[in-house]
Amino acid sequence: MRRRSWSFLIFALILIVISGCGDKSSTNHVDSMAMEPIQVGLQVNPTEIQVGEKVHFEAKVTYQGKTVDDAKEVMFEIWKDGDSEDQHSKVTVKSAGEGSYVLEKIFKEAGNYHVTSHVTARDQHSMPSEEFTVHE
Repeated sequence: MRRRSWSFLIFALILIVISGCGDKSSTNHVDSMAMEPIQVGLQVNPTEIQVGEKVHFEAKVTYQGKTVDDAKEVMFEIWKDGDSEDQHSKVTVKSAGEGSYVLEKIFKEAGNYHVTSHVTARDQHSMPSEEFTVHE
């Protein structure tokens, strides 16, 4: 009989432990702390680009509605259609203030191009991209 009592006691303890593991209140805490993503607005100006003309690339970075001037890294990657990966231009930039990260570049060849801004901030990474055309 004594052995049966111990078995019952151990079984009851296991049930208590298992039921505690399924407590929904502990997962609600994690849900409430879910990270809001950083927002990165990428702009290419002017929209009509000519060979030899200065082009302005801007990544505007915000988090929870506030500007981010202390991003860990902001890099613009630019390439022309048909370029191999080792031909991509990669330029790291610093904050220009008010959440703005800017690169100016002049293109010597006409063609279709791509730009991706690689932004690392608030333990997150965002990579918005744009396509643009440089005309003769």
